[in-house]
Order: sequence, then structure tokens, then C-alpha cells
Amino acid sequence: MSGWDALRCYGLAMRDPPPESVLILSTRGGCRDVGQAHIRCVTGPVHSRRVSVDDDTLPLVRIAVPARAIADAAPFYRREDSVRALVAAAVQGGHCTPDELGSAVETAARRGRAILRGCLEDIRDGARSVAEVHASEQLRRAAVPDFELNVPIVDAQQRTIAIADILWRALRAILEIDSHEFHFSAEGWRQTTHRHNRLTACGFAVTHYPPSRITSGAQWTEEVAGWLAARALELQVPYQSSSRVIRNGPPVHLPFETRRFEPPRDPGRAANQPQ
Repeated sequence: MSGWDALRCYGLAMRDPPPESVLILSTRGGCRDVGQAHIRCVTGPVHSRRVSVDDDTLPLVRIAVPARAIADAAPFYRREDSVRALVAAAVQGGHCTPDELGSAVETAARRGRAILRGCLEDIRDGARSVAEVHASEQLRRAAVPDFELNVPIVDAQQRTIAIADILWRALRAILEIDSHEFHFSAEGWRQTTHRHNRLTACGFAVTHYPPSRITSGAQWTEEVAGWLAARALELQVPYQSSSRVIRNGPPVHLPFETRRFEPPRDPGRAANQPQ
């Protein structure tokens, strides 16, 4: 069994309505419909797992591994964001790796491959949620400096004090995407403000946006670009608008090497100072 029903066994099925038929993969016979099951003939081995004998719904049923189940389910999702959320949840939850998904993409139906490949690129860039994917897409089309996704901020004791959603390393600027479900509970708000205060105490400029603000497109990116330009002016560092995502950057270790952020000296003033 593969597709949506296999994902349900892994706890990964999205809210989109399931397809009318249960997808069954077989290496024998031809493609056919039997009752509410669609049997798809495939070539080569199908990597699978067997459901526990204690499972209340489907004991001892063979189900495709998560990467294959995602590849088979993706063409049936009505919204691209649903596929993005599915891929992000599977990778972040440890159900499969981006490389496993990359191998499984070739088994997907033709109409599902392009979406899956795009989702994989987002995950390899470091995005962990649909909101981060949207933010990355918007910023890559905007006039902003190169940025990184989900970068650990590590203190002198090698403790991770925060994970920066979007980081401009040279500007010491962090953009946080704050979802309503987490950040507006009492505990979520406490953690958010605590992290914000620690980051600003370490010399970062931090700004926060809800996912709904990111979807405003050019209006949002212009606001972010203006904030970053002001930050560059404050630190007296170049503002280079190349708009690339830097992959797999190292953690930011504190304290900073502040020499790289010192403003240039005034030659005239230096000449008037006593030797």
C-alpha cells in the first residue's frame, strides 16, 4: 500500500480529501481497479515496511517507505502548499531524508515531479515550514543581500541559544517568522520574547513577521530591504543585493569578531591625531 493511505499510517496525511481508491503497488500483472483499490504495476523492488501486529486498523500490512508514499501521493494533492508542508513534516520528523525523497521523485507521476523537485530544493536550502519556503521565494526575487535559513546561534559555552529563521550574517540581522498557533500562547510568547532579548543583547537586529504578512509580496520585501539597508548603514558595511540562499552555513559563534564590523576611520581625523 502506498500514497495517501500509507502516509496516514505514518501520521503524515494532510487534510486534503483522500483519493477515491487505495493505491496498491505490485510487481506482477497489469494496472487495474479492484473494488476501491487501484493496483499499479511497477518495475523493480518496492521498499516497504510491515505494520505492527498490534495496529488496530491494518495489522501486518506492507506499506511503502515514507519517501515512496510521498512520491505516490503528491500528484493527488490539490494545493502545492500541501505538498510543501508534507515534505517539510516528513524530513523534519525524521521519516525520510532529502536524498531518499530525491530518489523517490523519479517514481512519481509526471505531474507530481516538478512540485516535488521544487519542495526538495526548498528543504535543501534549509526551510522547515511552508512560511519559510514562501519567505525564501520572495527574498530571492528581491533586492536583498545573501541570506541563510535556520542557522544556530551558539554562545561561548557551545550552547545553542536560538535558531535564526532567516539570517544575514554580515549584517547581524535576523528575521523571525512567528506563527499564531505557537507564538501567541502564553508559553510561546514567553519563549519568543526571551529569545528576542537574548539575541538583541548579543548585538543582533531582530524583526518579526507573521506568515500572513509574507504573502503580501513586493510590499513585504521592500520593507525588509529597507530594514536591511538601514542596518548596513548603521554598521557601515556594504549592502550587496544578490538575493541568494546560502546553503549549509556554519553556526554563528559568539562573541563576534567585532573587527569586521568596525566603521572605517576618517583619514582626515586620523591625520590630526597626535603620534
